[in-house]
Amino acid sequence: MSASKNKGEWSELYTFLKLLADGRLYCGDGRLNRYDDRFYPILEVFRNDAPDRISYKVQAAKNNILVSGQMVQFEVPQERFRTEATRLLNYIKSIRGSENIDGIEQFMEEIKCSEVCAKSSDKADIRIVIHNLHTGSKPELGYSIKSRLGADSTLINASGATNFIYKVSNFDVGLIEQVNSLKSFKDKFQFLDAHHSNITFLKVADSNMHNNLMMLDLGMERIVAECLLYHYRKIAGTVESAVALLTQNDPLHIVCSEQPIYEYKVKQFLLAFALGMTAATPWQGKFNANGGYIVVKEDGDVVCYHFFDRNDLEDYLFYNTRFETPSQTRHKFGSIYEENGELFMKLNLQIRFIK
Repeated sequence: MSASKNKGEWSELYTFLKLLADGRLYCGDGRLNRYDDRFYPILEVFRNDAPDRISYKVQAAKNNILVSGQMVQFEVPQERFRTEATRLLNYIKSIRGSENIDGIEQFMEEIKCSEVCAKSSDKADIRIVIHNLHTGSKPELGYSIKSRLGADSTLINASGATNFIYKVSNFDVGLIEQVNSLKSFKDKFQFLDAHHSNITFLKVADSNMHNNLMMLDLGMERIVAECLLYHYRKIAGTVESAVALLTQNDPLHIVCSEQPIYEYKVKQFLLAFALGMTAATPWQGKFNANGGYIVVKEDGDVVCYHFFDRNDLEDYLFYNTRFETPSQTRHKFGSIYEENGELFMKLNLQIRFIK
């Protein structure tokens, strides 16, 4: 617990305290506005799914939280969680980079909470038993937590597996060194356009990423590849604006003006990455964070996008994400290269949330 954490990591602990203090999980619309009349009562919260995990049960009638485990059982007033959540929020807003936060460890030890945040390998950052008032069910669901208190968090992390390969035709081999020396992708593409070169999508570099996208849709690779070109050409930065261009240009020749086909497909793509899919691991079509997303807003308010309220969740992902250019040297992309007498270029996919 003594290790320094950044704002996003501390936000996971804040969310845990805040939800237990409120006893409610409020829903949000696609623009991060909270529905005050749409919420799910919280019955129980867990930080992980370990067999010996600690349970935090909301006892609404007593305004207490029952903390229980194999060797412990005691009650803590909800007001304590409310006080500590408010104090932690103020600290998070004031810190820079990764820092310790004085005083919070004492309360963590008191309530038997040993970790500030979930392991990076866990898609679900917190597990909550909610009471679905519509169906009467009381499922335990896993949620991914995203915070707007710190740096913009990523939805899709860059790696070698997120490289897309394009064929470069009608370009003089003697000019490769010149175009590769240009620092800006906008300049690179303007140089290629000035020489009447063609850049067409060929394939996804990684076979697992290829198969995962094929699981979603046979045309998904081409859809994402065209969005990447818009981003690197600097004509569209957000996912929403890239899809608007997709719809206008219709690279798959769908010829349908009545249905938002490209928007729908991209929303499914974002949803898959949000709840289970990764680039380099074969995806079986199952969602790990099966509850949805919890977002910590700049003012400390917490809103949730449930998987069973998919329209709001998909809208949130669609309207609040952007493409980003990661490190070219680290992920080995961005330069024209020759292979078997033909020219190619790799572009890398990374998508980040907009603050």
